Amino acid sequence: MGVLTAEASDRAPFGFAESQVEADGFRIRVLEKGAGEPLVFLHTARGVRLTPAHARLAETRRVIALEAPGFGRSPANERTRDMPELARTLSAAAQAL
Repeated sequence: MGVLTAEASDRAPFGFAESQVEADGFRIRVLEKGAGEPLVFLHTARGVRLTPAHARLAETRRVIALEAPGFGRSPANERTRDMPELARTLSAAAQAL
């Protein structure tokens, strides 16, 4: 496991860097900015939608937004059966970072 790519992107607003991390057999989209104690952001059903509040938090924290498999720009997820399983996948992604 580990970060696969890291780049500034027009798709990643507010100066967040976009990358991917491998976890639990998935490539998870990651948007990240800041330094300090990590703050992991879990999104709604529409996928990651960063706001000025995320950028403000990144002034004092390392803000990590994970996009769950099958949401937003991520490929379809035909494997995950329930929320606890999805939580384990996102936990593995956070641990890998």
